Amino acid sequence: MGETEERTCSKCGDTAEAASGGLPQGWSVGTERHRVEYQCTTCVRANIRSIEGKLPEEYWEL
Repeated sequence: MGETEERTCSKCGDTAEAASGGLPQGWSVGTERHRVEYQCTTCVRANIRSIEGKLPEEYWEL
């Protein structure tokens, strides 16, 4: 089996193992103030819900 790395969520501190150079399933990676930051599945979902909550009501109409 290949090498693994531990990733730590920058929002809540949760940790998970991932293939070397990869991400745990469902996690997100981004940069903030020139640093690489990881977000766990729970924090990714919360961020998406926050964004959706800010969309105008017209967005959801067909």
